[in-house]
Amino acid sequence: MRILIACANEEQVGEILAEIHRVAPDWQTSKCHSVPVLEKLLAQEHYDVIVCDLELLPPPALQELQRITAPAPDTYFVVLASRDNQLLGARALSAGADYHVITYGRWINELLLVVKRAEEIISNRQQTRRICEFNQCLLDLATTMANEEDLTAQLADIAQAAMSIIEASHCWIGVLNQEGNDFGDFYSYGGTQHKAADWETQGRDTAWRSLHHKELLIEQVGEVEPAGHRMIALPMILENGPIGALAMVSLAVTPLADVQKNALRFVCALAAMLIQNKHLDQLLRQRVRQTEAAATQAWEEEERARMVLNAAVAVIDTQQPLEVLEKIATSAAVEIGFDRISIYLTDDDQGLLRGTLQATSDGGVADISDCSYPLTSGDNLLADAAWDEAPYVLLGPKDRDKAASSNAEGAYPQLLVPLRTHGDLVGLLVADNHQTHTPIPPQRIRLLRSLAAIAAVALERIRVDKLRELFVSSISHELRAPLASLQATSELILDEEVGPLTEDQQQYLARMDSACRHMRRILDDLTDWSHLQAGQISIRKRKVDLRQAVEHVIHTLRSKADQAGVEILLNLPPDNLEVFTDPRRIEQVLINLVDNAVKFNYHRGQVEVSAFSAEGEAVVQVSDTGPGIPTELQQRIFEAFDRGSEEISRPVEGVGLGLAIASQITTLLGGRIEVNSEPGQGSTFSVHLPLESNSN
Repeated sequence: MRILIACANEEQVGEILAEIHRVAPDWQTSKCHSVPVLEKLLAQEHYDVIVCDLELLPPPALQELQRITAPAPDTYFVVLASRDNQLLGARALSAGADYHVITYGRWINELLLVVKRAEEIISNRQQTRRICEFNQCLLDLATTMANEEDLTAQLADIAQAAMSIIEASHCWIGVLNQEGNDFGDFYSYGGTQHKAADWETQGRDTAWRSLHHKELLIEQVGEVEPAGHRMIALPMILENGPIGALAMVSLAVTPLADVQKNALRFVCALAAMLIQNKHLDQLLRQRVRQTEAAATQAWEEEERARMVLNAAVAVIDTQQPLEVLEKIATSAAVEIGFDRISIYLTDDDQGLLRGTLQATSDGGVADISDCSYPLTSGDNLLADAAWDEAPYVLLGPKDRDKAASSNAEGAYPQLLVPLRTHGDLVGLLVADNHQTHTPIPPQRIRLLRSLAAIAAVALERIRVDKLRELFVSSISHELRAPLASLQATSELILDEEVGPLTEDQQQYLARMDSACRHMRRILDDLTDWSHLQAGQISIRKRKVDLRQAVEHVIHTLRSKADQAGVEILLNLPPDNLEVFTDPRRIEQVLINLVDNAVKFNYHRGQVEVSAFSAEGEAVVQVSDTGPGIPTELQQRIFEAFDRGSEEISRPVEGVGLGLAIASQITTLLGGRIEVNSEPGQGSTFSVHLPLESNSN
């Protein structure tokens, strides 16, 4: 601290210096007569008091002195004024002097008070200067952090700022690991590397203790020259918990001021936030990657499921067992994603699992009918999986290596899914990754199980359809000859070729003849259905006037409608309605529709048959006033042997083949059948055929 005293004249300068030497002989004093000399003296640190004569300084002298002392915060500027020079004191205040003496006669006492006050003022001034410097340092640091994204570079800037605050030579920043029981990373900054290595252990320990106690710690660095080195450590803690700690080796021996402690706490808080933000950013990026991977996987699985569904739809329309198995195996290998799919079917007569075919991920299909395994539990892996009650068996490489079976060779995962229908074993589906050796995830297991269930149902449906076709074909063949003989005999007797008949006999024979005709129609339906399923029905198209076909159908069924008490109404166009079709088959379709409309109608009901053209098509509509068809049954009624609900299947003739045959024949003719019905509102069946001008 220094005091600069500005006096009114040369006489005061001498008196002041003499009095100072008397009362404070240890003070170093000097006087100056010009601005250059004053600047030189202020640059030297060993002067305690400098006295200058204002009369010798160029005007305006006070402003010049204030300009010179402004950059020297440790200098206290005093103006000494006599009692009769009040104007000088006023100018001193306006010029920014720190203190001025009004009573010249008591100046020495006031000077001693000035000295006492000067120590406090200069101390505060220096502290204010440090605060400004620290604030500027922290502001620069914050600005740097805003423009820096790399955490390592940010921590280096923070360490540099912390070292400048307390004049430290080394700095360490420790970051806690995930468990919070040690520093996962411990960064070192500043100084020479060998010194940093000597002090790093103590720096780590002091930093850990400060974090444990949650307070600033200052410890002496032992066995190090010079002896004034201190280890200073602060914890880095946020609201959600500790982050790490900062430790430094300081060269200064003076105690830390509050402003330094606050600046260090700010630096530690900034470092903690940066580290936490980096961790959160890493966690966010990891979650984003996981979400993207999960979304991609979900999309892939959805695509696989959609492809499996498409395969299932294709399988439903397939009638040949080998085609079903080929589609199932190919879809499983290519769409679901397996290196190889093998399908085995049970041979109950031989007690074997016989291979059928094998599909690979490249779409290839191979015949493995030469592969067979005994269907005996405990003999091989395939038999064990087939008889296992579990829905599937997943074998890893170790499981397969331990198995004593020729089928267990190779270190790759294998999935075995039994094919069962109603609890009966019909085969085994085997999937493996013999080339890629990749594991089989649960999603693919679920898809393969679904596909296996579809395959089992499809095989069972084909088996049942084959049995049904065989039964239909057999019964049609076996009944047709005796029925024809019975009908011929009844006609012969009714014609009284063997003698006259009584009225009762004629009635009985007429009933028998009607029953024979009904049985004949059922056999015709069964035969047609069998031919349709076998693809053996013949279609012979030619130009046909649809009006004439409708009139012929109505003429054929008029008497039956009259017996049932149902009125048939006809609504035909005045002009020809020509289509290119098979006349016998289209009449068969219309007879089935009109016959159903009569059968499934109320007594005194009506059936209206209309024909017209619309949008390039010829349309025949058959509407009735019957009970109607529930919405959920409107597609099922076109299935074979389906007779609908109890309401619409009152005791009537037929076995439920009429609509099925009509639908399939219409499709063969290049048309379609639509139904529109509501319960209690009757039904309307529409047959759409291309007009003759639009036909090939």
